[in-house]
Amino acid sequence: MELNLHGTPHAVATLADLQLALKQARSLAQCELWLTRAIDPEQGPALCLLRNGANAWLMYLSGQDELSFHTLGDEEADGACSYLLSNGQVDEYPEAWCVDVEQGQQACIAFFKTGGARPAVVVWEAD
Repeated sequence: MELNLHGTPHAVATLADLQLALKQARSLAQCELWLTRAIDPEQGPALCLLRNGANAWLMYLSGQDELSFHTLGDEEADGACSYLLSNGQVDEYPEAWCVDVEQGQQACIAFFKTGGARPAVVVWEAD
């Protein structure tokens, strides 16, 4: 698998490789992380994790069709959370779509272990 952490590509051949990259991501207050089975995310499943502090927002792209999903956290949460992308752009998503960073990283591990299946460790909503 390929992992891109805030614009820097990393080859991820083993679970240990992934855990090392996730440890590096935890050291960043904000980051954009992409985990893909194929070099081109449009040709295979992809998982994106955006982090800001304790909040994470994830998006799953199937790659084989137009289906995409985003996380669904606490539906009662109010407000928005902003995320800094690797290109300097800032995106905002509802707090209700945020999950805990640890839960987001567990989703990355599940994606890796299943070879790109949509992780069941978080609740997803179709876009």
